[in-house]
Amino acid sequence: MLGRTHLAIGILCALLVLPFISVPSKLLFVILVAFGALLPDVDHEKSKINRLCPVTKIIPVFFKHRGFFHSLFVPALIYGVFWYFNEQFVGLSLVFGYLTHLVSDGMTRMGVNFLHPLSNWQMRGPFETGTFAETLLFVGVIAGIVVKLVF
Repeated sequence: MLGRTHLAIGILCALLVLPFISVPSKLLFVILVAFGALLPDVDHEKSKINRLCPVTKIIPVFFKHRGFFHSLFVPALIYGVFWYFNEQFVGLSLVFGYLTHLVSDGMTRMGVNFLHPLSNWQMRGPFETGTFAETLLFVGVIAGIVVKLVF
């Protein structure tokens, strides 16, 4: 999926879970989830995250797209680092956004391998990245965000 779709899905998911969780800052939670929703594409040289954080542009040189950074090992590492520094709120927020990205990529035909490099199994779905169907999904998610914010 495109960066805009990942961003929108992350924001919608954050807004949907907010009534059920206790967080120190709702706005910071949504921002961290949105940032986390972009993080897995750090392995793609033209990704939105690599344009926002140019220091990460080196990562695609060493990692293939939808490889290690699209596995469950990275969010586990992210949470572990933030847990170590007693910043569980930040870690959980980023990981929640990260997981929205992985699941939404799992809804594409290209799929995602949650256990890369230990497995070759791919979760795949009906969407093709950058197509009219994804645009419809994006518009629907934006509509969901607007509805959630208004009501």
